[in-house]
Amino acid sequence: MRRSPDCLPVTGAVSPAARSLTPRKEPPMTPPISDVRPQPGDCPSVAASSRPDSATDLLRRWMTDSLSCVAGRREFLRDRYFIAAVATPDDVRSAFTGFTQALETRRTVAGLFVATAEDGGPLPPEPAVDAMRRMAGLMSVLTPTPASRLADGGQLNRRIRLRCPVTDRMLMFDDFDAVAFCPAAQNPADPLYDPMMAAPVVCANLNSDVYAFSMFTRDTCLQAHGVEVWDLPDAATRRQVFAHAAALWQRFAEKTIRNYIAITDTALCPTFMDGDHRHWYASHQDPAFAETRKELYRHDMPVLYTDRIIQRWIGLFDGAEAAHAFAAAAPSTLDLTPAGTFAGTMTADDMADAADAAASAGCPFAHSHPPAPKPPAPKVAR
Repeated sequence: MRRSPDCLPVTGAVSPAARSLTPRKEPPMTPPISDVRPQPGDCPSVAASSRPDSATDLLRRWMTDSLSCVAGRREFLRDRYFIAAVATPDDVRSAFTGFTQALETRRTVAGLFVATAEDGGPLPPEPAVDAMRRMAGLMSVLTPTPASRLADGGQLNRRIRLRCPVTDRMLMFDDFDAVAFCPAAQNPADPLYDPMMAAPVVCANLNSDVYAFSMFTRDTCLQAHGVEVWDLPDAATRRQVFAHAAALWQRFAEKTIRNYIAITDTALCPTFMDGDHRHWYASHQDPAFAETRKELYRHDMPVLYTDRIIQRWIGLFDGAEAAHAFAAAAPSTLDLTPAGTFAGTMTADDMADAADAAASAGCPFAHSHPPAPKPPAPKVAR
């Protein structure tokens, strides 16, 4: 899951050959978009304003006290969130450079790009659709996808080559996706009401589900054994660590979904899990950057996708031949944590299961909701 300022919950389009999680002889990092580098001490958070009510300060207080995403809050309290104030596209380019540098040194797991006024304060209130378009305009400098498409269901995806926290190999993580959040998403009167997409300030969260779970597995191993995963004495111990980390990650996800259900009017914004907790349903697609309409999507829970990731790790530990076989079977990390499936395109059996789960959760089962209102036509001078 890549929700909530990752997740901020717990949280593209490139050729399949370019998406491999297997080792590649490529430059050690995605080429920086900008040569502007953060000053020492500015990472993982980039200072933007000294005012006490700055947008970044408001966000930090909210993440400490109110963030519903269990994994996201864990990373924030461990000081592994890269937070940068951005008022211009150049700010975004500079922040992305700092973010990739912090990833290289494992000082961060996810990045938050916070849209601010020129003085670093929060932006004035506005409808969710306008906030999403504003954030899309800022973040579009990181992708060839037009801002208009980002605001209407497009994906902002980045490929970043990093040393894997589990296998210690340089791997391509191609599922770094950005998702936008805004204050108006928590307003039931807003056509884009969806508390999962709400934050106290307009911002975008950039993270990789595969990399986040990799870092969590490394943490689990260090806590239990005091050594890196690749230094464990045998394959059996590694698999025990993998299984334990996957079970905890699933528990985090279940708690996160329950947290969001508790703060959501599910009659307006259906949000629920199925009975066996293998899928979660929400009124948006993860990981679309933003959307201008609310429609129901089904997403995989960790109990499904962590096994795919673990099988890839086992292949890499078992040697080059096994790694090649896994790469051929699933050439992209995007295949490990696929995007959500529109409920209207599910099979009849899956749709029936979803309807049963929605009924058990007390949610209406509808494939779509009314689209967001279009902005008024510009006035023509006469």
